[in-house]
Amino acid sequence: MSSQQLSILAAVFLAAAACGGSRAGTTPTATSPTPSDPCQVQPGGPGGQITDPNGPYYHQVVIARTADGVTLAAMHEVLDHASVPDGARLPDGSIAIYYVNGAEGGVWMARLVSDVARPVGPISLNGISRPGGVVDPDATSLPDGRIRLAYLSNLAPLGGPASRSMCVAESSDGVNFQVVGPAITFAAGGTETDPSLVSLLDGSWLMAVSRGQQTIMTRSSDGLSFSAYDTLGYGGVPELARLSDGRVRLYVCAAGIVSYVSNDTGRSWQRETTVVPPGTLGKRIVCDPSMVSGTDVFIFKTGS
Repeated sequence: MSSQQLSILAAVFLAAAACGGSRAGTTPTATSPTPSDPCQVQPGGPGGQITDPNGPYYHQVVIARTADGVTLAAMHEVLDHASVPDGARLPDGSIAIYYVNGAEGGVWMARLVSDVARPVGPISLNGISRPGGVVDPDATSLPDGRIRLAYLSNLAPLGGPASRSMCVAESSDGVNFQVVGPAITFAAGGTETDPSLVSLLDGSWLMAVSRGQQTIMTRSSDGLSFSAYDTLGYGGVPELARLSDGRVRLYVCAAGIVSYVSNDTGRSWQRETTVVPPGTLGKRIVCDPSMVSGTDVFIFKTGS
C-alpha cells in the first residue's frame, strides 16, 4: 500500500473520531520501542491515484484570528487538498503551517504571509525528502529557535499487527529535520494518531495522542520520552496549548472543536466552550485544531 493510500486511511479515521464522549478515566498501556528502529526513515514519493472521496485530497486548511484562543474571527481557507494541519512560529517570526499534501503526497510546509499560505515544499527527515509513512505533524517552537516536530511514523493500517510510534525530529530551518527518536510506542493493534506537544512552565512536557474518540495523555521531563498517564473521553484529534498564566488548554474534535482547560498541569480538566461549531463554513468535517503559540493564529481542517 502506498504512503498516499495510508495517509487516506488515517484521514478517514480522523473524520470518524470527530465526536464526543465522557471521561473514560482509564490509564492506557504503551510498549517500549522495538529493537528495530520505529522511527526509521523510509523513502516516500509523489502521491498516488486519488480514489477515496473522504481522503486528504478533499480537505482544506482554514485559519482564523483569535485574541483569547476560543473566540475566532476572520476565518478563511488558505490551502486546498491539504489535511491534518499544525502551525509554529519560525525563528524569523513568520508562521509555518505543516500539513499532509493530499495532491502531491508527503508532509509539506507552507509559510503564512499576510494571511495567505505559500507552499514551500515537502519536509525532509535525515536527508530524505517526502519520507514515506509520515503523517499527523505537530510542530513546536523551542526557545533556541529550532522546530520540534512530533508525528506518527511508518503508518500502518489502523488496528493492524504493527506497533504505532509517535516520533520526534528537530530542525533549525523548519524544513530539513533530523530524527531524535521515538517519543512513545503503543502496542500492536492500536489506533493511535495525531500527537500534540506542549511545554509547561516547570520545564516538563505533555503530549496528547488521539485514540479514536478518546485522547491519551502522556508526560515527559525532557519533551523527548513520554509515559502515558490518563485517557480522556472528551473527543479525539487533540491540540495542547499553554496559556500565559501557565494553565493548559486542550482542544478536541467532538461535534466541532471543543476546548477544555487545566489548572494543574493536565491532571484534571474543565470544559470551556465550543470553539468551532459543526457545519462551520458549510463543511461536514471540522477538526484538527492548532493554536500557534505566541501568535493569534488558529488553524483547523475542513472537509465536505
